[in-house]
Amino acid sequence: MQTSGDQGGGAPQAPVGSAPPPVPMRAFATIWLTLFLDLFGFGIVIPVLPFYATEHGASPAVVALLATTFSLAQFVMSPVLGRLSDVHGRRPIMLVSIAGSCLSMLVLGFASTLWMVFLARLVSGTANANVSTANAYIADRVPAADRARYMGMMGSAVGIGFVLGPAVGGLLSTEALPELPFFCAAGLAAINFAMAVWWLPESRAPQRAGPPRRLSPWSGVARMAELRGTSLGALCVVSFGFFLAFSAMESTFALLTEARLGWTARDTGYLFSLIGACITFSQAVLLGRMVRRFGEKRTLVVGMLVQSAGLLVIGAAASVPPMVLGAAMLATGNGLVSPVTSALVSRMSSAEDQGLNLGVIQSASALARIFGPAVAGVLFERVAPGAPMFAAAAVAIGVLVLVSPRIEVPPR
Repeated sequence: MQTSGDQGGGAPQAPVGSAPPPVPMRAFATIWLTLFLDLFGFGIVIPVLPFYATEHGASPAVVALLATTFSLAQFVMSPVLGRLSDVHGRRPIMLVSIAGSCLSMLVLGFASTLWMVFLARLVSGTANANVSTANAYIADRVPAADRARYMGMMGSAVGIGFVLGPAVGGLLSTEALPELPFFCAAGLAAINFAMAVWWLPESRAPQRAGPPRRLSPWSGVARMAELRGTSLGALCVVSFGFFLAFSAMESTFALLTEARLGWTARDTGYLFSLIGACITFSQAVLLGRMVRRFGEKRTLVVGMLVQSAGLLVIGAAASVPPMVLGAAMLATGNGLVSPVTSALVSRMSSAEDQGLNLGVIQSASALARIFGPAVAGVLFERVAPGAPMFAAAAVAIGVLVLVSPRIEVPPR
């Protein structure tokens, strides 16, 4: 699949009206590994970071702020990195973000004070905002009809990273060397950087004309306001509602299984591995078939409905079989919604705004991950253990009913 323009940092451009050049296999592998390591690095710190931060003097409330810091950095930087990739090309932004991931893990591993731990999570959240740039890279090189399938394969990297990250983090963590998971993640990011230097060609020419769009920490909010009433604006709302529901589940699931089933952290970890496996299967196997048969919008609707049904089953589950069934349904819906949303955004965007619009979608999801856990925690404590799941299902169904009719899919 190599093309004549695939070597180095060149920017092969397809003639007007023709299909984009194919994604070189080595470039595809590099992008896939980047997204995998994003989630692997995120997951590897989950079982370790609370104890690590506590050793540096953090209270439980301060530990919770570490997650907020990560998501806040993603919220601010996703549109910024996306827009910079539109202007200056995808390759330099990917290289900087991969280097940032490596740096964040090194800072975390060598941290001697609490502020260094926060700095590491801030840098990590900024680097992980590169998902929009990675998806824009694929959109540059894949015909519109195939984008959902390719983005599903990209999403499988996220699912596998979500499965392996926490497991590896727990296995590598020792009292003698609690920093080991962070150094391993830094080493993998360094390998990823070397791959990107050698194997990741530019996918588009940098913009040379037209007035530059002003960038600021509020670029995402400003762009969302511009998109109000459009199909892209509707997809922002879908992404926000979808991740609000998922993050509410994610933050209270362990508490629910402990209260209902008496499960330990290890038991819940096994089920989260199942969730990751189902997400991967959904994106790698089901997604392409469903999009070919039903189209992106109907696949999006089916995914939201399956996710909502899974949340309702989890909220009502009082034994192991329905809990496992609900988790599998939730994960299957998740695997359909996220890549289809990105594919629809890419089809509705011009070449000049591809990265920015995908960044805005990622920004909306990061904002949801800031508020979702906080609201879910209050519902769990003040209402009932299953309340966050029922509320999350209501949000997902409400978004589906109110917003999906406003999504107009352009012809292929």
